[in-house]
Amino acid sequence: KNTIASLIDTIYPGIYTPNHPDQYFSKHTILSSKNDDIDGLNTAVLEQFPGE
Repeated sequence: KNTIASLIDTIYPGIYTPNHPDQYFSKHTILSSKNDDIDGLNTAVLEQFPGE
């Protein structure tokens, strides 16, 4: 599927497991030519984490 969820699963495998190494997110990046596109992706990724 071409969904935001499948993109996140592909770029950030194992995102749902805790205790990633410090460099985990810096080694798995998504580049875009527009910040507006990334704002939505950032929100979707952050929603995957428990908390406030």
